[in-house]
Amino acid sequence: MPADTMSSRPATLTQIVGMKRAIQFICDAVTEAGKVAIGLSLAAIVLITMAAVWWRYALNAPIAWIEQVSNMLFIWIVFVGSAILYRQQLHIAVDYFVGMLPERLRNVMFWVIELFNLTFIVILFAFSLKLTIDVLPNTTGALDISPAWYYFSAPVSCAMMILFFIEKVIDPSKRVPTGNAGEF
Repeated sequence: MPADTMSSRPATLTQIVGMKRAIQFICDAVTEAGKVAIGLSLAAIVLITMAAVWWRYALNAPIAWIEQVSNMLFIWIVFVGSAILYRQQLHIAVDYFVGMLPERLRNVMFWVIELFNLTFIVILFAFSLKLTIDVLPNTTGALDISPAWYYFSAPVSCAMMILFFIEKVIDPSKRVPTGNAGEF
């Protein structure tokens, strides 16, 4: 079969299933890496807070960088956690009125809301990436590092959400909530 005929053929079912599996594998890996990062960050916050209390009150020698590191880790926890919640459809939502719609309209509203979400995510990605790049030459007080370390959490989270949006387009099973908000 000529090469130009092959390129114009629609994707076969095998290719679609392969692409679906690949996206799901990537999304699963990103989600698990995010959960591990959140767990390690939370543990680090607890440990450095305990160390801060010890140094301040027992040794009478407070550590200057504790607050900045805790804030940075907390910001990363929030942004990465929000991306994971987006994938699992566990963000807070007012879906009372959407639930009253007929099934067909519910599906339409799902995609309308998802497209609004995607628009916001893309705008946030662009502006947060610009902000991250703009603050690269600056440094923070005690740590003497760039505040870009704080701000880079937003574009990373947005990139995760864009990937998870693509997964929702490809895999209908990802369009329903999975798990519980308190699970880790």
